[in-house]
Amino acid sequence: MDELVRLQTAKDPISRRHHYVPKAYLREWSFDGKRVWTLDTTAGAVRPIGLADVCVEENFYRVVGSDGAAHNRVELLFGVVDTELRRVQTLLNQLEDPDELEFDDLIGLGVTMAVQRMRTLQQRRLRQQHNEWLVAQGSPDITSINDPENPHSVAGFHTKSLFSAMWEAADVLTTRQIEIWHDTQGRFTTCDAPVLVPFRRNVAPSLIAAPYIVWPISPHRVVALGNDLQGEKAIIREATGKLVGIVRDGVKQGRERMIFASEQQRDRLPPAKKFRRRTQIRLRCSQWAPGGDYVKPPGCCVEQSHTFAAGPDVALCNNGLHSPASDMWSYI
Repeated sequence: MDELVRLQTAKDPISRRHHYVPKAYLREWSFDGKRVWTLDTTAGAVRPIGLADVCVEENFYRVVGSDGAAHNRVELLFGVVDTELRRVQTLLNQLEDPDELEFDDLIGLGVTMAVQRMRTLQQRRLRQQHNEWLVAQGSPDITSINDPENPHSVAGFHTKSLFSAMWEAADVLTTRQIEIWHDTQGRFTTCDAPVLVPFRRNVAPSLIAAPYIVWPISPHRVVALGNDLQGEKAIIREATGKLVGIVRDGVKQGRERMIFASEQQRDRLPPAKKFRRRTQIRLRCSQWAPGGDYVKPPGCCVEQSHTFAAGPDVALCNNGLHSPASDMWSYI
């Protein structure tokens, strides 16, 4: 926390190429320390790509400061988080005795998983979908985050909401049972949205309801946060075919565009196959508010979740309360 505070006013870094999945994280799948086998699910191509050139966008975290000037210091803040992420990743990859874990390790795991889940290109796209729906409803309190006169508005909104939500999300993650799935065959893959909430019948459950929240940390190990509390700091389990399948399906459905595999598993990446579906916003009406209060008809509460589909899945009531939002489909 001291380092995060210090870097808020540090000198603006020169680099404009911002990684939303750390290079050090992906290095665990690299066959030479510099490149990783990659399936581009949009182009349908399997090829090795340099770690410096995957999961990176120009000015992805460039925001406008309180003085009105754009800067890249947010990238420095993520550098602090990435250092902790790499420490936790290495620790859990090498862990043999769960009793060696300290309290700070558990907090570090929760925070880094929460941040990594929220900081991706996928999460930004989903926020844009949801914002387009909110704007279409006509509330004067909701403004578009896609401001053509401010090219950094989306990054500013995404970054602010991420840092506002990171501690609450970490609290949810740290209440779960830590399981480490160990696979001697090294069959685990990962993707450009590596903290996964596996879909159930093509719908993602909430963080609280999900049986597992899955984070591959190497071809041989996955951190799985489960709901079955055992009273242990962590449980190391030998990965069965079922558990490997949970991760493989989670990666396939939960990725944004890229899937990464080790040298030994690259033959399992299906070349020349394009994926038409990926994670999208799902909106449904409910008579129950999030706090459990009943909403009397014709009123309703709109529930937001995620689905595995070709585009946003919006099926709301016809009580005249909702307006169509065709601009959501600009971000599929």
